[in-house]
Formats: sequence, C-alpha cells, structure tokens
Amino acid sequence: MAAGSAVLAQRPLRAAETPAAKPATVGAEAGTLWAAAPVLLNPAPDGVSVVCALRQPATGWVEYGETAALGRRADARSNGFLAFEDKALAFRLEGLRPGTTYHYRVHAAAVAFNPSGRRAERGATETTATRSFRTLDPGAATARLTVWNDTHENKATVRALAARHRELPGDVLVWNGDVTNDIVSDELLLDEYLNPGGEAFAATVPYFLGRGNHDVRGRAARRLGQYVPGPGGRYFHTFRQGPVACLVLDTGEDKPDATPAYAGLNDFAALRREQRAWLARAIQDPVFATAPFRIACLHIPLVWENPVPENWLKVWGGFKGWVCEDGREQWQDLLEQAGVRLVISGHTHHPAWFPPRAGRSFGQLIGGGPLPAQATTIRIDADTRELRFAVENLERKVLFQDTLKA
Repeated sequence: MAAGSAVLAQRPLRAAETPAAKPATVGAEAGTLWAAAPVLLNPAPDGVSVVCALRQPATGWVEYGETAALGRRADARSNGFLAFEDKALAFRLEGLRPGTTYHYRVHAAAVAFNPSGRRAERGATETTATRSFRTLDPGAATARLTVWNDTHENKATVRALAARHRELPGDVLVWNGDVTNDIVSDELLLDEYLNPGGEAFAATVPYFLGRGNHDVRGRAARRLGQYVPGPGGRYFHTFRQGPVACLVLDTGEDKPDATPAYAGLNDFAALRREQRAWLARAIQDPVFATAPFRIACLHIPLVWENPVPENWLKVWGGFKGWVCEDGREQWQDLLEQAGVRLVISGHTHHPAWFPPRAGRSFGQLIGGGPLPAQATTIRIDADTRELRFAVENLERKVLFQDTLKA
C-alpha cells in the first residue's frame, strides 16, 4: 500500500492499547517483525507519512500525540479493510498542527493464513521505540534543510551521512536522487529507500525523495511509488519551511526516451512537459511566492560551466545527459519568473557551484558522488534576512559556501 494512499481513521486510544514505551535506537528495531526503523516521509504543516518495512506479513497502526503520553491512534483503512501488508506498512497522520512536536510509535502483529487461505491467525503485537518529529511550519522564523544525493547503495557513505545528520538534523531531508544503482527487485527497493545502511535515517526528521535517473531504472522501478511515493503520488511538488519555499522537480532519465536499452517503456519528455504546465501554476501559489527565499531541488543539473570529464565526452560527444537540456528548455524561464535563487542538483558526482550571472539569475549548486571520498552533505540555514548554504564532504571540509540576501 502506498504511503498515505488509504483513508485513515484517527481516534483517541483506549488504555488497553497503550503498552509501555521503549527508548529509541539508531538502527533497526528489535523483534521479529521490523525490517527497519520507521521512516517519516512527505512532511507537511498538517501531516506526515509513517512507513515501516516488515520481515513478514503483518497488520498494524500508529500511536501518536503531542506529549510522550501519546493518546491517539491512526489506522490505514481501504474499502473496509485495515492494513495488512507483506513488505511494508504505511500510514498518513493528518490533522496535525504546524511547527508542533509529535511523539509516535508503531504497533504491528504478524498475520498468517492457513494453507487454504481462508482462515487467518494473528500473532503477538510488537511495538517500535517511541520517537518524536516536528511538522513543517511555513510561518517559522528559520529553516534548516539537508540535501543528500547519489549515494548509489554505498552503505559506508550512507552511514557517514546519517551520523552527520543526527548531529545537525535540521527540519527536513531531501534525498535528491540516485539512491540506488537500478531498482532491480522489491527487496533492494525496501533495503535502500527504507533501511539504507541499516540506519534509522528518517525516524525523527522526515524526508522527501527526489527521483534521479537511476531511481527510474530496473525491473522494480515502477513499484517505488508503492513504498516511497511522492506527495500526491508524484515526484514533483513544493514545500515550505519558514522563509524557504522549495520546488522539487523530476528530471527523469539522462538519455533520450528512444534509447534502445529502455525498450520503448519511457516517456520522460512528456513528464517534463507536464511539469512545465504544473510549474506555471505552482509558482503563483502565495505560500510559495511570498517566501523570502525560493529554491529548487532536481537531480540532473540545468547548468554546467566546467570541462566535462573525457570519458563522458567519448560516450556522448558533449554535454548531453550531463545536464538536463530538456528540463532547462522547459523550466528555466519559469524558474527565473518565480525568482528562484538556487537550484540544487547531483548526478555528475563532481561537486560544483556556479553563481548567478548575466542571463541566469539563479545559482546552480551540485553535490558529490557515492564513494566516501566523493560524498557531500548540503546544508541550508535561512532566516528572513539571509540564506546560507554549505557543501561539506565526509571529512567535514567545506567545499563551497555562500550567502544569499533577501
């Protein structure tokens, strides 16, 4: 079941439904059911999704509240059924208050059907540790964002990024594409997007996934949205935290849709055109348009002004695929019209910063690559007067930094 796709029932808990709390841990949960710690996904001022990877088929619910006493329950309901999933349980908590801390834990019980498939038996309930998160707040005085990119299944890199994220957690994480090499199976999908490196990477700070070109490749790529959907089922959207409004765009593949290896299964050119029409409307939304700082996250950069590596030139004969030429043609005029100051990308595995210049009013910032020696964290700190960004490697050396004034 896709996160947040079901109708949810949310109600006060009865006393019998509230087992004793357990402390939070860094990695996977104890017990036989949990394959990973809970993941908070697609935060909003009034809600968040909670996704839990499973080791066996189970049903479950989320217990949550504004204090450690919790007191409310959310179920995933669809056509009279409560949640029962083989690989991951997903819930959407709704009706929350902006900028508010909520405590939560997930309960689940294994369910097994007899050989005839007609009769089910329910096992004992297992409960995750109790954790907390904070909802987004468009009216907040400050914003702190973290951006990762191009981890490509490198567990050592993800563990180091997660450790730094725990030290400087911020308000939200944007994973800006190429989480995997290719999504070849459901097992890999669940492992890399919900349990990367065995880390509880998004159990307290929610994340948005921005798709990269490797996130749309492989036999199981079409099932990504079953477990890690974008808001509203799309990987292009906006969000706002305090003075920062962010566009998340989906650049799709880095090769033409007619490339033989795609076997005629792709039409990302149409998706980029669809996003142009959507973008023209989205930038008019007062929540976005009134933000002191407007930025964008998209996997394949729109700008590259350094030499392209020789091996890429041999394959492509130029910049094709190194930048998203079609995305630039479809979106740049609207990004300029919207007053976007900063575009954040990955893809090249070569961190770079191209400041604004004549003919391009936004700066292009690019993160690093999958190896520990290449990987970067991008941090954004903003108030109503200025936005500061830094690109930092795993040795905590700042590679690029700058300040934008409102």
